[in-house]
Amino acid sequence: MRPRSLSFLCLCVVLLGLAAASLRLRTTPFPVGDEATHVLMARSLWTDHDLVFDQGDLREAYRTWNGGPAGLALLTRDGGASLRYAEPIAWALAAVPAQALLGPAGLPVLNMALMLAMLAAAAVHFGKERVSGLLLAGFFFASASFGYVFRGSPEVFLMACVFFGLLLWKRAAGEARTRDLGDVRSLALAGALFGAAALQEPVLALFGVAVALDLVIRKRWKGAAVLILAGAMTFGVLATGQRKLTGAWSPADPREGIQRRTFETEFPLETTQDLWQAYGKSRPAPDLTAGLGLLPRNLGYVLAGRNTGLLAFFPFGLLALGCLAIGRRDRSRWLVLIAAGGAVLIGLLLEPHRWQGGPGALGHARFAMLYPALLFLLPERLALRKSLLLPFAAAALWTVPALSGVVFSGVSAMPAGAALPLELTLLGDGVQLSGYRLRSWEDGVWVLPLATTWPDEEHPNGTWVKGGSTSEVLVISPKPLDRIHLKIHSLTAENEVRIESGAESVLVRFDSEGKRNGAPVDLKVEPKASGLGILSSTSGIGAEHVYRFTLTVSDGIIPARRLPGSQDPRFLGVFLDVTGKGL
Repeated sequence: MRPRSLSFLCLCVVLLGLAAASLRLRTTPFPVGDEATHVLMARSLWTDHDLVFDQGDLREAYRTWNGGPAGLALLTRDGGASLRYAEPIAWALAAVPAQALLGPAGLPVLNMALMLAMLAAAAVHFGKERVSGLLLAGFFFASASFGYVFRGSPEVFLMACVFFGLLLWKRAAGEARTRDLGDVRSLALAGALFGAAALQEPVLALFGVAVALDLVIRKRWKGAAVLILAGAMTFGVLATGQRKLTGAWSPADPREGIQRRTFETEFPLETTQDLWQAYGKSRPAPDLTAGLGLLPRNLGYVLAGRNTGLLAFFPFGLLALGCLAIGRRDRSRWLVLIAAGGAVLIGLLLEPHRWQGGPGALGHARFAMLYPALLFLLPERLALRKSLLLPFAAAALWTVPALSGVVFSGVSAMPAGAALPLELTLLGDGVQLSGYRLRSWEDGVWVLPLATTWPDEEHPNGTWVKGGSTSEVLVISPKPLDRIHLKIHSLTAENEVRIESGAESVLVRFDSEGKRNGAPVDLKVEPKASGLGILSSTSGIGAEHVYRFTLTVSDGIIPARRLPGSQDPRFLGVFLDVTGKGL
């Protein structure tokens, strides 16, 4: 199955144009995740031929994003007197030509070109094995990986390095003669791709190890040597350049006397305050005990988590895993799976509270980087066309809605699926899950959905809840609770609220003025989880207990339309008074 040239060319033109316009189409004025750092790194390499952050870079950032370079990562050796970018350089170097031609929009265009190149190469390669073009289209475009095309961050670049490295390996493995010049060139290029990927994201070196192991088992010693040498040379050359440009062998890791910080709202060179005083020159060692303890729960989240799971964000990846399980044994496919599984496992163990890639992640960002490798788990012939109904159904239910806002806002438009498990472990280490905010009241932490509440208002006693809505609320307490005590206020007499915890259901009708001014609720609760390290990672408290309840509000009003003198345009259902101190 080869792509039809005209239809594929039209698809490329449309998608490349969409990528070029993506920054201008965004409704939010901020970059996402570490996007600002990589865009400005490519700009600095092109215009200044260095990775020093200066006034020109800051002005360019404000021209690109109205709110400035939120997520900017910098490092310093001298308390902020000189500043350099604090991310690996492989992606920035690759993006320099695109930056030179199109400016900041060049990085999403390059991402889209790489994604289309992977699709075309997969169509040619897997066409020999009769893999359906419908499967390939769903695999690349109905996954969270496609959302990263519209950012300036390196995920798609890393996908391409891994994918084409494995594709070159498969090509070389199919050669009949071990000394064929094409075989050697393919493996040299594969090694170079794995070396570049490893500099940007070290765990991706596992794919190079898997390929080298396969060559050794096949007794293709020359090929294994070429692959390893090319990978080591590429990594060494890039690392040396990185050391020269940033002053650090690993700028993403604060060591060697380096201070590293990520800036969200206030940026260097625009303030006289010392922004580096509280930032140390080292990072705590990974807590492997915590990683092992949380591993079973985190593995479940990887498979079916609401914001990160394969089911919701990579359904065709699950299909590939299923094909491997039911297909005939093939060493090369199992080596790919071991490499991918090892990369995921390392993240779960070393960063049990940030394994998904951080607050700006779409799905599981670190899985997205290796996701195209799962194509190589497919069998030689895939005749189960009806099986495509399941991943397409999952994509329609979860993946596509989550991707719908990416082009226009850079982030997921909604949590993938409220019926799926919420990744509680990611509430630690200061991580904000997509679609939720954490607020501290009394002795506990409340996790509130942004779709139906207004926690960013930072009311000292609670939050308003949207009318005609159902909200899932989590309470994280340092001590065990039997009941949660609330007061609920309503602006309308027609309103009803039902609160359900699993242990008890409470219905409140606001049919009297006294109830509308604050109806007390004592809700019986049962713990949903404990010992997750949420509070210990954020506040030093040793233990926590997690409770959950849902709040369903039947009605509400817009105060600006109903109350004289009010300018509040929100559709307010009830005020959830957590402290009992009133509005």
